Amino acid sequence: MTPPAPPRRPLVIGLLMAVMVISVLDKTIFAFAGPQIIDELQLSAEQFGFVGSAFFFLYSLSGIAVGFLANRFPTRWILSLMALVWTSAQLLVTFAGGLGALTASRLLLGAGCGPGTAVTQHASFKWYAPEKQVLPASLLQVSIMLGGLLGAIALPFSIAHFGWRSAYLLLAGLSLAWMLAWWLLGAEGTQGAAADRQAATDRHVPYRHLLLNRTFVWISLMCFLAYLPNALSFSWSAVYLQKGLGLSALQAGYVMFAATLSIIVINLLLSALSQRLLQRGASARRSLVLPPMACCMLGGLAFCALGLFTQDLAIKLGCYVLGGVLLNGVFAFGMTITSHISPQRQRGAMLAIHVGSMTLSGMVAPWAVGRLVTLFGGDIAQGFETALHGIGIAAVVCAALGLYVITPAQTRQRLQARWAS
Repeated sequence: MTPPAPPRRPLVIGLLMAVMVISVLDKTIFAFAGPQIIDELQLSAEQFGFVGSAFFFLYSLSGIAVGFLANRFPTRWILSLMALVWTSAQLLVTFAGGLGALTASRLLLGAGCGPGTAVTQHASFKWYAPEKQVLPASLLQVSIMLGGLLGAIALPFSIAHFGWRSAYLLLAGLSLAWMLAWWLLGAEGTQGAAADRQAATDRHVPYRHLLLNRTFVWISLMCFLAYLPNALSFSWSAVYLQKGLGLSALQAGYVMFAATLSIIVINLLLSALSQRLLQRGASARRSLVLPPMACCMLGGLAFCALGLFTQDLAIKLGCYVLGGVLLNGVFAFGMTITSHISPQRQRGAMLAIHVGSMTLSGMVAPWAVGRLVTLFGGDIAQGFETALHGIGIAAVVCAALGLYVITPAQTRQRLQARWAS
């Protein structure tokens, strides 16, 4: 007989979903406010790109560090501190108007948001038995997408009607309200205790073998490449759509809304396809490697085609959205493959390292676009599209090689055979 669910579990999971929505809003407001920030603070393309990259300077490092700490300290404390950091970062921008304050705010926000996904997943897993942890993982992934949908509509509207500083202040208040609610109502679950005790008996595999095998290296590389356009969505995307293509703020929001909604659909379809293949006895390569690599190749081709159409706005927008949506199909498989090859007791650290290596691309992409815009004489559209063209070529080539290089089942067997307890 299945034991009843803990009475506080729905409330805690709801709060965890809410904080993921707030996290997405905090990260993406800089992109939607970008045109106004550039004009008001008189930033050059390189300065704006540098501020966009600054968000990721501490993002990966803090994500990995706090991911390890979450195994030793209650998530109630960690998430409360993270929300306080987000509040402080948004207030810094609200009441200070200069390049230094803007850069410091993005640095601080990146440090606070870096551990967000891993810590909230860890917190949710404590409320579910191991065989039921797919549900909270899916709920939190959906909340991230809902944050993107909400941001694409609410943030352009708020910025257009109340100004970007007021929008930042609103998000600071939202983060503070969540922190108080979590402190009063949040709690630690106990359902994962049995799995934790079992994991303690597993044999430890040296991290050099886990991190340097070709499967982990290549799937992390693919996620790194796929995350490049995602990193641009936190800085340059809205600027490209408005200043580069001439869309209004609300029209840019609609485009990003459509892209986010499409990402939800493609992830659901890919997950269903992979699950069906696994149930039919398909190999790990066919069910876990072929779908995301095919998406990356098609998405890369869409980005390559973007540079071929310089006049037709509809085709250009279609290529941009299609490329970004398809590349997003690799992330869930990256987490699954990393989990597949990792011992249970080391899985949390491996997932944190995988996410950290993937998001390192955020340190490069915004700054690189700023440099390209400068090289093309301030032409935002040409600089942005040149960057996407390069991402597209790399994605096609690396995904084609990934079909042969990424071997989850064989890698897992080799590691288990060599380090069997």
